[in-house]
Amino acid sequence: MKLVIVESPNKVGKIKGFLGPDYRVAASFGHIRDLPATGDLAVKFEDGHIAPTYVPLERSARRISELRELAKTADEILLATDPDREGEAIAWHVSQLLGEREYRRVVFRSITKAEVQKAMGAARALDRNLVDAQQARRVLDRVVGWVVSPTLRRVAKEAKSAGRVQSVALRLVAEREREIGKHKTVDYYVLSARLEKDGSPPPFAAKLIAWKNHPLGQRLRDPRLAEKTIGWLKTVPWTVVRCERKDSTRHAPPPFTTATVQQAASVRLGLNPEATMRQLQSLFEDGKITYHRTDSTALAPEAVAAARDLIKKKYPPEYLPAAAIVHATKAANAQEAHEAIRPTHPETGPDAVRGEAAALYQLIWQRFVACQMSPAKDQITTIDVACAPGQWKAESGEAAPMGIFQAKGKVPLFDGWRKLTGEDATEETKKKGKKDEDDEDEAGELPLLNPGDDLNLLDLAALKRSTKPPPRYTQASLIKKLEAEGIGRPSTYAAIMKVLLLRGYVKEEKRKLLATPLGLSVVDFLIRHYAGNFIDVDYTARLEDDLDRISRGEADWEKVVTDASFAVIKLARGAGLWYDPLAPRPPRPDKK
Repeated sequence: MKLVIVESPNKVGKIKGFLGPDYRVAASFGHIRDLPATGDLAVKFEDGHIAPTYVPLERSARRISELRELAKTADEILLATDPDREGEAIAWHVSQLLGEREYRRVVFRSITKAEVQKAMGAARALDRNLVDAQQARRVLDRVVGWVVSPTLRRVAKEAKSAGRVQSVALRLVAEREREIGKHKTVDYYVLSARLEKDGSPPPFAAKLIAWKNHPLGQRLRDPRLAEKTIGWLKTVPWTVVRCERKDSTRHAPPPFTTATVQQAASVRLGLNPEATMRQLQSLFEDGKITYHRTDSTALAPEAVAAARDLIKKKYPPEYLPAAAIVHATKAANAQEAHEAIRPTHPETGPDAVRGEAAALYQLIWQRFVACQMSPAKDQITTIDVACAPGQWKAESGEAAPMGIFQAKGKVPLFDGWRKLTGEDATEETKKKGKKDEDDEDEAGELPLLNPGDDLNLLDLAALKRSTKPPPRYTQASLIKKLEAEGIGRPSTYAAIMKVLLLRGYVKEEKRKLLATPLGLSVVDFLIRHYAGNFIDVDYTARLEDDLDRISRGEADWEKVVTDASFAVIKLARGAGLWYDPLAPRPPRPDKK
């Protein structure tokens, strides 16, 4: 009998159906062993080595007993936990609890019959590099929590903890909150003209962008000056100085990663990251999508072929590029061996999924197919118009116009991938169709004019605008920022958002994240005592890179963790804060 151990009980029946009668399938129900939740640090640093003390989880006692009984009669044990570092670590912990014998690791990134059976035939040994990478993160998180959290509670009794990565996320929200608090709103005026050439409709709008050869920016802050300028401009000639028309090509966005699907689900579907991950887990376990914890945009060759075949059958020839499209992964420290999130069977359209996760599956399916479609093409027209040409002398002595007004227009030439998605925006943190108020006059089709053409001024107005503070983060835009900085992993973003909200460090209003007074005080405390360490964005990003090097076998996990741990301890001791790794934790300040 071959015993296959997976993480989730929801996978058991499906995987068992793919295998023969010689296989038994059982679930570990996720992690079954961890560092103890209470007590001392449970990590010893001795002679350059690290000794974590792992204990079985209380909730897993019955499960461990059942797995041990099954293991007694198994001729072979195949560990088929999730295909990432966390899954590798769970497999290792299972092997440690079941006793010494040979274990084989099975990895599949989609739950389909072909993929599961293929994986069974390609079993390998446990990857200790991946196990050590997960151990390193777990131990570091424990050290930071054990060293920092008790001292933090002495300053603010309401403060629950200070996590290694969550603290950086909190700092980003807090700093944005303070930027907003310091912002002073300033009114300014944008001059907008409606112009037309005799016999060449349609009229078009143009905005003042330069005055006396200098970019205008927001210098028209005086309404009286704006009105005086308008009065003068109505008396001067207007002449075209440039009319440029060119084609623009827009490629489809890449297939989803964990971070980008969380952003898109937030903006398009109103799902928070936790709900998105729950639905992704359901789709993965049902065999609908590939593994959903990934930072890579790579696609398997057979997946690309399936997408191209589908496009060929469904659309005219011009929608299928001559060659497959390769999307470069932009995430820092991405694991290129992984695939992007995609449908396991592209030929199964979005209507194949019902229920809660249907809308999310449709997003994934459309994004995957669109990424192999031909690019969209637009025609961009730019017209520069001189007002009062030749009435001002530049430093060179040459006559120049007093001001330049500019109009931009865009006309779609070919919809390409947009035929499927109906979207033009590739930015997951911007809502579809949302424009800045200064873009409200952007034209569609503009007339084709020639330099030297005289224009008639139909109307001229001063549009009042106000400077705006930087926008507050949403869960989607904060995840995007963390990913861009190389902080955290795909599996951690949802947990980071949840912890910040549960701890009361951040609150959410109209989907915007606001740092609370408690969150601001926590950040101030951490910066005061731990600047240059885990509270800093750059430091945390460098540490993330070291942790990724461990997973590739390029760094020793014990050295990385020891150096980082004692750096935190040194700062705590230097500030006169409590820390003794061998002593029990001190009582909380609200308890005797």
